[in-house]
Amino acid sequence: MTRMLKYINAVAVTLFFLSSCESIIEFKGEVTGPKIVIYALLQPDSLVTVSIAEGHSVFETKYEPGQITDAIVRLYNDGTLIETLAYVPPGPQPDYAPASQYSRYVSRDIKPGFGSTYMIEVEVPGLGTASGETRLPAPVPITGIDTLVKTAEWGEKHLVVKLNFRDPEGEENLYRLAARELEGMYGGDRNEPYSPEIPVSVIENDVSYGSYGEPLIAPKQEDDLFGMYMNNSYYLFTDELIAGKEYTLTMEYYLRQPDTIYYEFSHLYFMLQSVSRDLYMHLQSYSAHMQTKDNFLAEPVPVYTNITNGLGIVGAMSGSVVTLKRGDYPVEGVYYDYSQYDIGY
Repeated sequence: MTRMLKYINAVAVTLFFLSSCESIIEFKGEVTGPKIVIYALLQPDSLVTVSIAEGHSVFETKYEPGQITDAIVRLYNDGTLIETLAYVPPGPQPDYAPASQYSRYVSRDIKPGFGSTYMIEVEVPGLGTASGETRLPAPVPITGIDTLVKTAEWGEKHLVVKLNFRDPEGEENLYRLAARELEGMYGGDRNEPYSPEIPVSVIENDVSYGSYGEPLIAPKQEDDLFGMYMNNSYYLFTDELIAGKEYTLTMEYYLRQPDTIYYEFSHLYFMLQSVSRDLYMHLQSYSAHMQTKDNFLAEPVPVYTNITNGLGIVGAMSGSVVTLKRGDYPVEGVYYDYSQYDIGY
């Protein structure tokens, strides 16, 4: 017992000295000035939109972000200038909301097409010019959807969703699997008849987490030396193991049956997104950066950028969607409450 107390005391003293040691290391690297930050995600069904900001070094005095209204944002298609985008002021915000640090520039009528290279060039007075380019990948269709209900370990029912697709041959394909749910929940007493005066709350949720049992998205791995398990935060995967083959993606959820007598519903939307290589690398590195930034034992992960003379990402994404619906929505005469519509997605 005495030896054990001595051991505990020794450990406590060691920890005290370890926690008390502090040293100042002088930074001898290059301190860069402000940079243009560009974020643009090109999609075939959306007008080209570019968000820009001013990036600052951590060693600079804290600054107040503001809108950049005098930038020149040019859009090129295969090297030819096709439009200068227009600045769009932010919409009204609540008084408690922080000022937006991103300024939006939007095309009047151009939506990106397949087979072309698009370059975005941003010129900001005092900051110079930055640019990035991308190509829109062709969508890979979901060819089928199957469902089954299974009994899980503790007796609860789970909904298993299987999405079928074929990976195109002879090319590298990078994917992101996304899913969202639009659900309606009746707020009244289920022991009473339906009342049209009581609302059905409409809620939208990101339910991509259902793919965490899918081997391509969450392969089994061991924790590292410091107990870190890197999550695939953006549900990315490649065709390295399935090149040119048919494959079935599996997602699983706790089964909640909407009570359609009270006009409840659950609409699930599953999206197989084809992403550009630059966007894939940006999301992958950003996910790792966010999971390691507060761990002083982990090696810092730089966030990938394809912006020349700046920071950020110009990427592209296309996709196919399938829907699984239980219950009707909207129904004429039903009172819907949308106050929680954008929560969680």
